[in-house]
Amino acid sequence: MKREKRKVAVIGALNIDIGGRGSAPFTPGDSIPGRVSMSLGGVGWNIARDCALLGAEAAFFAPLGRDEHEAAIREEAERFAVRLDGCRWMDGPNNRYLYICDQRGDMAAAVNDMRLCAALDGDYIRAIAPAVNGCAAAAVDANLPEEALTALAELAAVPLTADCVSAVKCPKLRPILPRLHTLKANRMEARALTGLAGPEAALRALLRAGVRRVVVSLGAEGFLCGEGDRLLHQPAFPVPMRDATGAGDCLTAALTVGLAMGLPLEECAALGAKAAAVTVSHPGAVTEALRELGAVTDEG
Repeated sequence: MKREKRKVAVIGALNIDIGGRGSAPFTPGDSIPGRVSMSLGGVGWNIARDCALLGAEAAFFAPLGRDEHEAAIREEAERFAVRLDGCRWMDGPNNRYLYICDQRGDMAAAVNDMRLCAALDGDYIRAIAPAVNGCAAAAVDANLPEEALTALAELAAVPLTADCVSAVKCPKLRPILPRLHTLKANRMEARALTGLAGPEAALRALLRAGVRRVVVSLGAEGFLCGEGDRLLHQPAFPVPMRDATGAGDCLTAALTVGLAMGLPLEECAALGAKAAAVTVSHPGAVTEALRELGAVTDEG
């Protein structure tokens, strides 16, 4: 029996990814041989595409630039079945993200130019609130300005998932922690939010701060999950890693889709681990191999 697709809203960033992967060990301050690629990315855009691949009806909300990449954005949205109805198209360039991975696929350094996100203000959030509240769940990333995060937390009538993005940006989430259903962080981000070095201690502190469900990624060790008084460790699936880029975004997408489906913590964790394993075993931040998991979540 087919399960009705659950609607998921993603409010976040889309940017042009310019990536380099070295074929020799990364050495700071030196040039290394390798390959350079360009693609559409951004935490929010990755989450939206992954949500669609995992079987959700995904709608993306963001300011987007009318530059030389506009046609590619519209074409990719159609290919992944991500709705752009609520996006604000503006004159000027899209956000850009420049990153370098070492020969194993781990990110060594990155620079982000996310100036377009400043256009995502409280007025925009108020305009899209009815569409967001027509979904079963919503995901947001910490690239958004504080004004937008605050407005969204106040107006959202659906459960919210938040992705910390980075240790520098995640402190913007502190004021809205009590309004979040699910928070996904890595070790560094959890420490930046709480001041606590241990991932378990940080997780428990975030639960005390009012977040209903917290997931702290531990890289190759999997991730810790907490809800109420429960704490569990979800191991990572042992797969050959080709590219770690986008694994965290995929985990956030899986947690959001699981939330929209009403799955308990354990099932959300398992879905997240499976989705992350598929992502790291394929090149690129988003892989269409996730459609196989989407077919599973679509079954009743």
